[in-house]
Amino acid sequence: MSTSLSNNARAPYHLTLPHSGAQAGTFFFLLFVFIWPFQRAPFLTDNLFGIQGFKPFNLLSGVVLAYLVFDTAPLHATDKIERTSIRIFLLYFATLAIALIRSVPNAPLFHSRFPESFPESYFDFVLSACIVPTFYTLSFLFTLKRMCSFQEIERITTVICLSILLLSIAFVALALMNPSVLLSGHASEMAGPDSANRVLVARDEMNELCLAYLGTHYNVIGTIYISTVPLLLYRALTRGGLWIAPLGLSFLAVLLLESRTALVTVAASCSLFLILRRRFDILVLGAAAAGATSLLWIGPTIDALLSIGLGSSSGFSADALLTGRVDYIWGPLLSEWTSNIGLFLFGAGRYGILMSQLWDTGTLIQASTAHNAIIGFFLDCGVIATGVLLIFFLVGTATAWRVGRRLNSDLYWALFASIFGLGISMATGRDILPTIDNMYAFPIIAMMINLARLRYLASQPAPRE
Repeated sequence: MSTSLSNNARAPYHLTLPHSGAQAGTFFFLLFVFIWPFQRAPFLTDNLFGIQGFKPFNLLSGVVLAYLVFDTAPLHATDKIERTSIRIFLLYFATLAIALIRSVPNAPLFHSRFPESFPESYFDFVLSACIVPTFYTLSFLFTLKRMCSFQEIERITTVICLSILLLSIAFVALALMNPSVLLSGHASEMAGPDSANRVLVARDEMNELCLAYLGTHYNVIGTIYISTVPLLLYRALTRGGLWIAPLGLSFLAVLLLESRTALVTVAASCSLFLILRRRFDILVLGAAAAGATSLLWIGPTIDALLSIGLGSSSGFSADALLTGRVDYIWGPLLSEWTSNIGLFLFGAGRYGILMSQLWDTGTLIQASTAHNAIIGFFLDCGVIATGVLLIFFLVGTATAWRVGRRLNSDLYWALFASIFGLGISMATGRDILPTIDNMYAFPIIAMMINLARLRYLASQPAPRE
C-alpha cells in the first residue's frame, strides 16, 4: 500500500475549539456511527421522559449536530476539493428539503396506506420522516471537516468494522437460537398475474426475527453488510489475522440472512476489491470456498439464488428475474408519471410512490418504495432532477476511478468497492435520498474525498512561515 497518504500528506486545515472540546466531538461522532446498525433496536426506540422524539439516537444526533455547528465552520472551505464537495452536498440537501416539504401535506394519506411506517399527525411525520433522515447526512459534513487525516479516517473505519462485528455476533446468535428461520422457505417473491396486490413472503420468519430484535427489515441488514464488508476485507488483508474472524462472521451472517441481493452484491464488491489490489490468490480461494459452501449449504439462500427467474409456469423473463418489479411496480408507475406533465417534470415529493392513483386498482403492488433507487428518485423529484443525478453519477464514478488509480491506496479501493456494491444494490432497492439503507454512503464518500485531499495537499508547496 502507498505510504504517502499516511506519512507525508498534510491534514486539511479546520477550525476547532479547545482540544478537549474537539476530542469530545469526535467521541460522540464515532459513537453516533457505531450505533447505526442498532438504532432501531427496541431498547433504543423508547422516548426518554415520555417526550416525543427524545430517543437516544435522536439526542446523540443532536449532540453531533451541535459540535458540527459550534466546533467547525461546516460550510467554510479551505481548498478547492472541499469547496466543490460542499457545493454538491448543498445541492443534494436542497433537493431533499424540497422533496420533504412537498410530502408533509400528504402525511395522513401515507398513514392510511402504511400505518406502521408513517405517523398520522403532521408533527410526528416531520420528526420521523423528515428530521431523522437528515441526521444521516451529518456524517458527511463531520467526516469532511473534522476527520481529515489518514489516522482519523482509519479510526472511522475501525469503528465501523467493530460495529459490524457486534452486529454479526448478535445476528448469528439470534439465527442459531431460532433455527426455524433458516428453514422457512425461499426468499420473497412478488405477486404474479393471478393477483397484482398479493405478495408472497416466504421470509416472514427471518423478517420478524430482525424486526423483533434489531427493529429493521432483513433487507436493511443486508444493505448494511453490502456497505461495510469490503472494509472488513481491507482490515483482514492489511492488519493481520485478528480481523479474519470478524470477516468470516460477516460472511456467515450474510449467508444466514438469505437476502439474495446481499449475497450477490457482497461477493461482487469483495471480488472487485481483490482484483483492484491484484490479490488473485485470495480471489481464487474465495471462489472455491463459495463453491464448496453452495454444495454443502443446499438451503433457502442458495436454492433461491439459483432459481431466480425460473418458474414452472412463467418461464424465464425480466419480470420473473426481478420477481414482479417490472410488471407490477416499474411499468405501471412509469406509465402513470409520464402521462402527467407535472409528475413527469417535478415528481410527487418524498415517498411519491404512495401518491399513485393506481394504489387501489389492483395493477400495482402496494409497496412503500419503488425497489429501484433511480426510479424512486424520479417518482419523488421528476425527470429534470433525475437527469442531473445521472450526470453526477457518471462524472463522479469516472473521477473516483481516476483518483483511485493515482492514490494506489488499499483503503481508498475498499471504500470504492463499498460504494460500488451499494450502487449495484440500487437496481433492486435502496434509495438516493437519505434513509437507513444508504446511511454508510455519506461517511464513506467523505473519507474518499479526504484521501484525495491529502494527496492534493501533499503535492502543494508548503506555506511560508
